[in-house]
Amino acid sequence: MKTLTLEDYQKAGETFWPKYWYIAKELGEDAKPEQVLKVMEAIGGVALKTALEEKLAGPFGFNKKKEEEDANLSS
Repeated sequence: MKTLTLEDYQKAGETFWPKYWYIAKELGEDAKPEQVLKVMEAIGGVALKTALEEKLAGPFGFNKKKEEEDANLSS
């Protein structure tokens, strides 16, 4: 197994910390790290579900190909 480097942590932190501080701010200054992480997990689940629903809500199958062709022709 590969050992994580400092650069790996820095790269992950670029996406993690803004989300952490957003949730911490929403919960208020008395929020404990465990609470922030628990809410992040819950909101992350909702965000993934919403993103998946939006992706699946569009046309699919033959309809998707037809719409893509129409979009390419109008460009």
